[in-house]
Amino acid sequence: MYIPELFGAVPRFSKEGWLLMSKGKYSVFFFNPFTKALINLPDLPNKYNFGGITFTSSPTLSDCKVFGIRVEFEELFAISTICRGEESWHVLRGENNSPFFLSDCNPVFHHGEFYCLGRHGNLGVFNPGEDYWRVLDKPHRQPLDDPIVSHERNFLVECNGELLSVSISFMGKLISVSKLDSVEMAWHKVDSLGDQMLFVSHTSSLSAKRVVQGMENKIYLPRVHGKCGVFYSLASGLFQTLGNDFTHKDLHGTGELLSCCWIEPKANSSYSEEELNWFEDA
Repeated sequence: MYIPELFGAVPRFSKEGWLLMSKGKYSVFFFNPFTKALINLPDLPNKYNFGGITFTSSPTLSDCKVFGIRVEFEELFAISTICRGEESWHVLRGENNSPFFLSDCNPVFHHGEFYCLGRHGNLGVFNPGEDYWRVLDKPHRQPLDDPIVSHERNFLVECNGELLSVSISFMGKLISVSKLDSVEMAWHKVDSLGDQMLFVSHTSSLSAKRVVQGMENKIYLPRVHGKCGVFYSLASGLFQTLGNDFTHKDLHGTGELLSCCWIEPKANSSYSEEELNWFEDA
């Protein structure tokens, strides 16, 4: 589908039916592909170079907040935030209290804070109320000889109010799902998702309850075999598709979709001019 408004723009994140896009070096905006509604944000003070970006709620709501983060050399961080109604971005820079290598996935807004997944399974958390960033002591990093270290892709997703991490090694030869124990602050292996489905990608990862029998307990990936989407079944331990008889132990024979984004449609069919004006108090 060709959407003129998105020419030259890159999808960065999605939530509640809205895409967060960037265009050029400084422009960031929201776009709803179902209604074609667009909400412009103030230009970034520096060129777009976030390692992760997210927002808390629909950009038409007064409590919407955008959070972007960049980590350099595991030691330095730069966090940019902006709330609906604000005319400029707030930038916070500093040194990590512990080495942190940001994983190639977007943060998750969870229980009022922004959680960022590190490549070794550790977590960085930003509290927007206190304007405070910290790298947590737990969960601990995995030992260097553990296979998880070699995983190429790591994803963080909220499911039924809990945080899950999904790790996929090169070409899917190893895949694991873990749930964060918020009391012990440790990752525990998950063998079944029950009636839940996970949709993961670099830009957006989300969970949903199955809508059709047979779709549950699967991880849907930004990959295709032919024209069919690829998923991983936790029950069979195999990669499969919905549209053909592809069944494989790894991802060989599949192609990755670049600059793609999972998005959930919402019921809203129209918005007022005030709702589409970032500077209005929604």
